[in-house]
Amino acid sequence: MYFLLVVVAIVGITFLFLNISGMWISKYSEDSLANFTNSLLVVSTFLLVSFGIAYLTLRRELERQLREYEKLKGAQQKLSIQVIRYKTNPHFLYNSLSTAISMLDLGEAPEAVKEYLSNLAELFRTVFQAPEVWTLKDELELAARYLEIQKLRIEGLNYEIKVDAECDKVRIPSLVLQPIVENAVIHGIAKSKDGRKILIECFIENGRVVIKVIDDGKGSENIVPGTGLKLVEELLKAFARNVELKVESYPEKGTTVILSWQRV
Repeated sequence: MYFLLVVVAIVGITFLFLNISGMWISKYSEDSLANFTNSLLVVSTFLLVSFGIAYLTLRRELERQLREYEKLKGAQQKLSIQVIRYKTNPHFLYNSLSTAISMLDLGEAPEAVKEYLSNLAELFRTVFQAPEVWTLKDELELAARYLEIQKLRIEGLNYEIKVDAECDKVRIPSLVLQPIVENAVIHGIAKSKDGRKILIECFIENGRVVIKVIDDGKGSENIVPGTGLKLVEELLKAFARNVELKVESYPEKGTTVILSWQRV
């Protein structure tokens, strides 16, 4: 755009001088006028070429800096995701092993505990081998595997996952839903006398990816997001734009966690 304006300005100035030179015909000889005109054209051409070279050089430099910026931004994003995942994994490990200890304390059969730990080992392998970013479909498969394991220790636990087809290929940081699903089991279902169902919904609404994790467990009147939910929000903010995390909870009616972000 700026280059075009420069070209127009140079051409305009050239024609202006040519018009002025026409008024000098009565004062100067044709040879002098021809020399002046030729000199003006040479200078205009030189300026035009100089501005063109300067413009192309500046453009290349700006494009190079933009590429470097995007590369740096990508590296920073990757580093942020890695750091937060290192925080998430121990949190997940602690909760899972605490569950096994609780099963023993409650007098669960050794065979049940052994099956739980065996399935948990397979789950850990998936967790620790997971890439930094994968599809929402992958994340929900991990959540389903985790819930299947929890069914071994919580009698009557049931779950349902509803996903719009367009959500399957949405890319998210791995393990981003795990703390939310864990909370639904540990703080919702496990502490409830009647609630036994977890519902996970994923859909696109007004250009945003929306994920709801709903349990009909114990609920709470004054719920405060813990470490797990804070890690989820931090992890997504390192990856997506306009991230929102909402928690709605009511005593004896359950808890709903709503996670959403701007779809890219």
